[in-house]
Amino acid sequence: MLKLFKSNRCNSCYTERMARECPRNKNKLCWQCCNELRADSKCPDACVYAPKKDENSPFPAFKADSRAEATDVLRLYIDLWVGHTNAQLEQKSPIDYAKENPKALLAWLSGYQYPLHFPVSYLMQKLELPTTFSDAYTDPEACVEAYMNTLIALDWLSLRTHSINTLEHDDLSQRYTELLQEIPTLGKISTYSLIHSGLGEDGISAIVYLELNHRQDWTLLLSNATGTWKVRQNISGSPQAYFVQNKIYTQIAEALGKADDAAAWDLITANLKIYPDSPDLYYYRGIYWQLVKQNDSAAVDFFNAAALDNAWPEPYYHLGALALTKSDFASATQWFIQLTNLQPDNPNAQNNLAACYAGAGDKAKAREIWQKLATQYPDLEIVKLNLEKLEK
Repeated sequence: MLKLFKSNRCNSCYTERMARECPRNKNKLCWQCCNELRADSKCPDACVYAPKKDENSPFPAFKADSRAEATDVLRLYIDLWVGHTNAQLEQKSPIDYAKENPKALLAWLSGYQYPLHFPVSYLMQKLELPTTFSDAYTDPEACVEAYMNTLIALDWLSLRTHSINTLEHDDLSQRYTELLQEIPTLGKISTYSLIHSGLGEDGISAIVYLELNHRQDWTLLLSNATGTWKVRQNISGSPQAYFVQNKIYTQIAEALGKADDAAAWDLITANLKIYPDSPDLYYYRGIYWQLVKQNDSAAVDFFNAAALDNAWPEPYYHLGALALTKSDFASATQWFIQLTNLQPDNPNAQNNLAACYAGAGDKAKAREIWQKLATQYPDLEIVKLNLEKLEK
């Protein structure tokens, strides 16, 4: 007999990815169907996803694997809660009590603390009470929702605004858009379901695990290094792929270090399918091109790496160095300026920038930088040599 449904689909809706086994109805459910069931508070206490009474809140606590799941189940609970009689409200339902004594109800609700994901404005709406509070707040999932909705709309020009890349550089901005457009999956998204999310131990990184079009695993890495959650990288697969990423980078670096260009190429090519917008892989491919003496291709991939991570210094160094070898002082100056902006205390970056000015004939700027470096780093012989050459 043919299977009509995928084995990993929810036994209730047959659409979403099953997330857990339900001891209440003996089925395997997605978190959405689990929420619809557990919102009535009739699940057995032995289930870890059953609501737990919270002495510090009129609402129970629900275990959830994401903010989306937590907010969804609270909304469903609120839908039922507002119409049930409540012993703390003179045996009246919250909606009836709100009509009779809205100030008293607000005072009672205000006596408790609520988690950030609690839908306060939704509660006020169900109670038909005015509020200026907004449930919108910035978290990794909110960023992912905006990012994915932008992809569904095929609004490629707006996609970068949801990424970590903020450098005002038209060429890098355009290249970022082009690179993302070249990822086949991203242009074919019609639906997405959030499966799981989690914060990194550093507090400024996060992973959000999705299912695209009800069939494909997809993971987004995010960063909050600037104070706002932004997308850092796409991964074609589950979060497990993230945890082996650094090992793969190490293997590539070792192959390049041994000048094993064939092994490096195979590793890079295979893993670009899994990590399609990894700046590291494009950077390593740039090193590979240098290894096989194809500097023009190397410059393209260092440029790709910079477009995918504007705040990573290494690609700018290589772009500047390659431009210098071609005596393209204008381009070299541009890249070394970006490098010195990122690393203002890097004497090598400053030295190369001065060399760009000298090569372009601007000896005054070159002299100014080298004299400053000679004062700050008196033991830096290359600076002394460059000053001597400049004065000849």
